[in-house]
Amino acid sequence: MKKRFTQTDFFLQNIHPILSWIPGYDYWLLRQKSYLKKKGWFRSFRTGKSVDENDDPVPWFTYSANELLENRLKNHFTVFEYGAGLGTLWWAERVKSVYAVEHEKEWVDTLSKKMPGNVHIMFRELGNHYINAIIENGDKYDIIIIDGRDRNRCAKAATDHLSEQGIIIFDDSNRTGYSEGVTFLLGKGFKQLPFRGFSPIEFLECETSIFYRDDNVLGI
Repeated sequence: MKKRFTQTDFFLQNIHPILSWIPGYDYWLLRQKSYLKKKGWFRSFRTGKSVDENDDPVPWFTYSANELLENRLKNHFTVFEYGAGLGTLWWAERVKSVYAVEHEKEWVDTLSKKMPGNVHIMFRELGNHYINAIIENGDKYDIIIIDGRDRNRCAKAATDHLSEQGIIIFDDSNRTGYSEGVTFLLGKGFKQLPFRGFSPIEFLECETSIFYRDDNVLGI
């Protein structure tokens, strides 16, 4: 395969070192050629929405976690979300059903108008009603997402409502305040696969962890 001119030894050794001293050249490269451009990070940062370059919703997870999920989801999976958002639309296009709980009534009303028929968003006030929303449907889920409030308690509730091969996605798992939930899941025999790096909107390092057991739905 023929290299692009910008990938040739001549460019990298003779031209790039000169251009790199020009103010704004590095920023131009990031905006025009970088991984962040490809993933739509600049758009998400400007709009404050978790979207890709085409303005389509994506989960507010690290990009590397989203890439793994994109390649391994099956359309028969069932999902429960602690904390709904625009990313719920992304899940709805890829799985059988999504149940989600939110504690802000206006946000629930706004999201519900955008959701297809395989999504059910529940408004529950914070506390036991919020935590126990996962019980209401009576099902066990292939994927449980912890990305809302009271994440440590959500992690403890999630394990009893996970399918035999199910996995848990715990966002911001690197935060000290969530160490209790992470420790609980590890104590229950789950393995942790952390994905660190950029995520939509954020400009600091983030972490999204997948907690899994052997013979899980993602094949990891």
